[in-house]
Amino acid sequence: MAPSDPSPTGLRFAVSVDVRRDQQPLHDTRIDAHVRVKATGTGPRDRRPATEAAVVLALDVAPACRRDAAAALAAALRALPDGLSFAVLGGAGDDGPGRCYPLRGPWALADTDEKRRAAFSVGRVAPTPRDRPPPGYGAWLTAARALLGQRPLPVRHLILITDGGGHDPEGEAHLMAEIAASEGAFSADVLALGADWDPLPLIALTEGLHGTADTAPDRFAPAVTGALRRLRRVLSPELPVTVTGRPAVTGVALSERQPRQHALVPATAPEDPRRYDFATHQWEPGTRDYLLTVRADASADPLGVLLQLATVSVGDATAPLLVRWLPPGVAVGAGGTGGGGGTLDAMNAATRMRTALDRGYAALDPLSREEAERHFGLAVRLAHEIGAAWVLADVRKVADIVDGARGLVRVGPTVDLGTVREGRLHVASGHRLDLPAHAAGTPAKCPGCRHLAGPRARYCIACGRPL
Repeated sequence: MAPSDPSPTGLRFAVSVDVRRDQQPLHDTRIDAHVRVKATGTGPRDRRPATEAAVVLALDVAPACRRDAAAALAAALRALPDGLSFAVLGGAGDDGPGRCYPLRGPWALADTDEKRRAAFSVGRVAPTPRDRPPPGYGAWLTAARALLGQRPLPVRHLILITDGGGHDPEGEAHLMAEIAASEGAFSADVLALGADWDPLPLIALTEGLHGTADTAPDRFAPAVTGALRRLRRVLSPELPVTVTGRPAVTGVALSERQPRQHALVPATAPEDPRRYDFATHQWEPGTRDYLLTVRADASADPLGVLLQLATVSVGDATAPLLVRWLPPGVAVGAGGTGGGGGTLDAMNAATRMRTALDRGYAALDPLSREEAERHFGLAVRLAHEIGAAWVLADVRKVADIVDGARGLVRVGPTVDLGTVREGRLHVASGHRLDLPAHAAGTPAKCPGCRHLAGPRARYCIACGRPL
């Protein structure tokens, strides 16, 4: 890995790239690589001070659940960290979600007296009248954005506690528009109560706003405390992963594979079209894994030597993407793995496993037994291959595993839809897989322009000088 110096984010980064070095020299060669980024805290504290965070707590529950939910919210408020800026939304106002606390002004600052008053005030949360349609998740985002726009702190966050009562099936377009409008303004977590909610809008909301969606018990105060603890571990709310290619590179794509699975959107500048910046969010100490796909034109490159096609940078850490174009008649893999790519198969298998598991759940609602068994069977077989025990535990909640190694699964005549919906959130919330470590290597610098190069690179990516 290529380590960095301590950065202003309070994190030190190390980046490594694992790729099959031997590639066919085609006009449009596709190269897949496994990028691993490890972030390590550099400061004396392992979490951000509560005074740097503003949090909106939104309670969205049906009338029948209001009393118990208000009691749980009161317990959560009493456990807030001192110094936190907070506001509480709940029930219905004249033009959307109602304001519950503070009673005057948009924000409260947590201390012993303020938390006590807030806990007492949640009894004022009024349910949405039965003759009025639910506000929709988009309305909660609108209200949170209006509040958080008045509190310019480094971390701004929404915790939406919902039993699905606030979801308006006709308001999907409004929800997607609000997610787009809120992206970059604040992040969001969702705690789902009961089992009568639709997982898809909750997943869309938290993926778009870089948070997590998870189930919670009726007494959800510990879940709120845990969400705030995770939030305070975020030392850098946003950070780009930068891929810089040489002129032969014709396209770059990057997708996160762990801890979550989603594609990233590149940004390029006209003055530097070979630089691709991929925005990433919610950085805390830990490891992330990405799939980097590069397309390159090898028609003018030399054969049989290591070339640096691109560099991957996070913070002050950089690692090279090195390949070797094979001479004519030599097949890829003829001599082994080509000096890299050992973790790529495991990461791709994990991606296929998650996708199959999610499709299996989708086939259960509504019930399509044969399709669900096919997808669950693939997920179970891959889980056996790469050691993902959590997949086997999840599948056993909705089906019998007849032969895990062969991927034989049997779904019964009925399934609990609440368990199915919890399973879909479980897949989206992210579960780590222990992948092998990348081979170590020390990057070099070009003696001419001082640009970083791989330990075995023959030519500089920046100036073309032999190394």
